[in-house]
Amino acid sequence: MDTFYIYRNLPVYLQNICCSLQGYKIKKLRYNTEFRKYSEFLEMTDTWDQEKIRCYKEEQLARILAYSYEYCPFYRNSFQRIGVKPSDFKSLEDLKLFPILTKEDIRRNWQSMISTEYKKNQLVPYHTSGSTGTALSFYWTRESVQRYWSIVWRNRKRFGLDLKDFHLNLTGKLVCPLEQHKPPYWRYNRPMHQYLLNMQHIRPDTIEGIVRFINKFAFKYFIGYPSIINSLSSFINENGWTIEQPPTYIFTGAEKLYENQRTQIEQAFKGVQLIEHYGFSENAAAASQCKCLHYHEDFEFGHLELGNAQSHEKGIAGDLIATGFANYGMPFIRYRVGDYAIFNQRKCECGLQSQVIEDIEGRNESYVITPEGSKILRFDYLFKDTYSIKEVQVVQKREGEIILRIVRRENYDLRIEKSIKERVREWISPTIKVSFEYVQEIERTRAGKFRAVISELNHH
Repeated sequence: MDTFYIYRNLPVYLQNICCSLQGYKIKKLRYNTEFRKYSEFLEMTDTWDQEKIRCYKEEQLARILAYSYEYCPFYRNSFQRIGVKPSDFKSLEDLKLFPILTKEDIRRNWQSMISTEYKKNQLVPYHTSGSTGTALSFYWTRESVQRYWSIVWRNRKRFGLDLKDFHLNLTGKLVCPLEQHKPPYWRYNRPMHQYLLNMQHIRPDTIEGIVRFINKFAFKYFIGYPSIINSLSSFINENGWTIEQPPTYIFTGAEKLYENQRTQIEQAFKGVQLIEHYGFSENAAAASQCKCLHYHEDFEFGHLELGNAQSHEKGIAGDLIATGFANYGMPFIRYRVGDYAIFNQRKCECGLQSQVIEDIEGRNESYVITPEGSKILRFDYLFKDTYSIKEVQVVQKREGEIILRIVRRENYDLRIEKSIKERVREWISPTIKVSFEYVQEIERTRAGKFRAVISELNHH
């Protein structure tokens, strides 16, 4: 019998116990011996200067290259194919001698990427559908999981938070069964000190109960996908509800936080500070926003470089390529993540000397090509002041055309269409054809993520 079928038929108090039991397993995996040891190491590295950071990176890169060549058949074969050896690496610049790892490489060769020093039952399996819907399978070591969560918590501690702080997790996972039509729409995870609220229960008919719940518990912070938090904020604002005890911080990740979403969330939760974290399921690198709201590479965890780099008004822009330092069970070396970023060489006012990343603009395969040949990844500024639009997704199916898939509010009218078309002509392309498609909701991925831009063109 399906496990969720059993779960959803349990009374709420037993569902809370199930969530707590699962929370205990997660806590044990994430916050164990290696987490504590690595956290102590991270306390030291915050003070490192650029030269020390560079030396550390070169040392870690030399180790992972040599290890992968010896213990991972895929890397040994791919290095030999182009005539390169780990000993050819002497400095950061030499990393470009080594081949790029693509998602297709992983799909075809993931088993030969696993270190022969590990048995699969020693590793943590992970599968993701990816933005294209084609599955990726890979493995983490338990140590790499704990190191990743040390990185996450190093940043939260910079804002004065602690593992024991009470918080709300807005999730795409269905923790409250859809059949439930009255509060509580949330479940409790005692070991993780959190309540869980899933996106499927954030609706006009539930918003009153959710607001009362948030006001009752006075959470110190929220975590979640920005699109889910934006959806909650939208209903709060539309109905004129007041959050009497807003969280001090909201930490977002897994998706880009767009400016129109930021505006909506800040309106609903007065005085909140939004902090973005950048990571990805393959866990080969990470970046965290500081108090100045600039991303900094978490260099202890992995090295980020730019492929196809070119000048940008904010610095140097290109495709993100990551090499991880933590996961020796299935290393990722020069992995083309699929995101686009802008690096800047200036020093940050926060005092951290790790690489400043001005922006991470999202999936580089998710862009629109204009008739003029420009690649456009971001469209949120078109809708920044358009309060009659709840959500919008940009879809390109044919060259020279885009579809704006829109969830309307009650005050939406056709004048908005005219205004948007004018903005597209002025800011995107004077010749691209714009059509509108109105929907009740925008479909999420299987993992619950919102995709702002979808291209069905073959860019390769």
